[in-house]
Amino acid sequence: MSEVYDLIGLGFGPANVAIGGALVERWEAEKAAPQPSSIRKALFIEKQDKFRWHPGMLLPDARMQISYLKDLATLRNPSSPITFLSYLHAHGRLLNFINRGCIIPTRKEFADYLGWVAQWVQDHGVEVKFGHEVVGLDEAADGLIDVRMRAISTGETIVLKAKDVVISPGGAPRLPDCVKPVFDHPSIIHSSTYMANIDGIIRRLREQGERPLTIGVIGAGQSAAEILLELRNRLGPVPSGSGRHQVKMILRKGALRPSDDSPFTNEIFDPEATAEWYETANSDVRKSRLLEYKSTNYSVVNPRTLDSVYDAVYDQKVDDGMAARPNGVQATCPRLTLLPYSHILSLNTAPFAPLSLVIQHSITRVVTEESFDAIVCATGYQRSGWVDLLKSSGLGQRFGLDSTAEAVQLMPSSSIPSSPLTSPPTLATSAVSSPTSSAGPSTPVMTGSTFLDADLQPRKMYISRNYRLVPIPANEESGKNVFQGRIYLQGVEEATHGLSDSLLSVLGVRAGEVVGDMFA
Repeated sequence: MSEVYDLIGLGFGPANVAIGGALVERWEAEKAAPQPSSIRKALFIEKQDKFRWHPGMLLPDARMQISYLKDLATLRNPSSPITFLSYLHAHGRLLNFINRGCIIPTRKEFADYLGWVAQWVQDHGVEVKFGHEVVGLDEAADGLIDVRMRAISTGETIVLKAKDVVISPGGAPRLPDCVKPVFDHPSIIHSSTYMANIDGIIRRLREQGERPLTIGVIGAGQSAAEILLELRNRLGPVPSGSGRHQVKMILRKGALRPSDDSPFTNEIFDPEATAEWYETANSDVRKSRLLEYKSTNYSVVNPRTLDSVYDAVYDQKVDDGMAARPNGVQATCPRLTLLPYSHILSLNTAPFAPLSLVIQHSITRVVTEESFDAIVCATGYQRSGWVDLLKSSGLGQRFGLDSTAEAVQLMPSSSIPSSPLTSPPTLATSAVSSPTSSAGPSTPVMTGSTFLDADLQPRKMYISRNYRLVPIPANEESGKNVFQGRIYLQGVEEATHGLSDSLLSVLGVRAGEVVGDMFA
């Protein structure tokens, strides 16, 4: 017999930590209720051996991009015991933080805050299995969800049963196509593991002799700019022989561009904007809004960091002018070089030779070859792991997904097509605040198999306003049991819930909405 949980969360990053916090607060609020809470037994499964938040990008002095008030609880419940202010008070730093005169915490401090909340959640009755990964989801015979998890250290597989499952997949490294086949090369890393690996890479290169090193950074966003500056500082004291270390940034655009964090633009990340986005019936309008506000988050750099990069490049020009004078002294600090309009054609990794990128200039079409001792891919993340998990299980068919699906498009539940033969699944109004109008496709969905056989590219899956995947109506003659389990998604619904979905901005509010839907 599988052990039955009311809730199992896949992953224990900030999104699910926020769920745990909202759940504990709900328990506390219902202590005096005559009936016991409907959700009492909760478990989160985390692959890492302890809580960590982007450890590879905890660069010295790096700051967050949002106010401390956008923590895991304040926008939902300012009196919550897990606000950032509560964290500061618990550590005796509240006045010191106020005296800083800045509402933006360092990334190091915010990571410590998240770890503090993660421990608080566990101390208040939420179970966490660290060092385990979820390897499968299946539909149990009684209509609930079987969750198969495997212990990282022993390989032992355990099957648990859940009434509700929350999938918060986080992000997996997105890599340039030419890098994917050789990503196991010891001198090629993704920004997500930068701090864990860069010391070892430089140490190994130094063992080959004292010489100038050239390190490439692929990308044009915040992480790429921060790593560019960090490498400049890191390589400064490293002996380079008679030459000069170089750090080169390879970017597809013509220049680094600033992120738009102006007040009116920032309103796109407000919780109210989520409802407005979701209730927009036309999917093309939602796509156009994603493009319109792309400059707030994708391939852009915080203006403060942008100024630092420009100052460093400008300072090089000053050094070059001084060195060109009679008896001028050549600067020794690492040189930064930006390579704009660069389209990478190939990456060569011949044994005992430097890494070689073949690059074509997007404007002039001139092809050049650049050699590097190491390459850092600051190329962002992809969040499709949840799709693969559902595709590989029979459970995916409940939501219109099977192993042949190549792409998935999330749609609001109001867009589910209806016909005289079938009706959209009923969603309790107390649990889902979805719009009543529908502008979805006209093709009727008759059964799960009919949906899968239809010529739909990409496959459409439907999600409620409160982040719950909606099963496709099953044919009464299919012989399937009624599916009682519920699956929630977090951090992958930009298309339906807006740009803030993969960010920290709405975690506290979203956690309250998800937990509220579970209890309803």
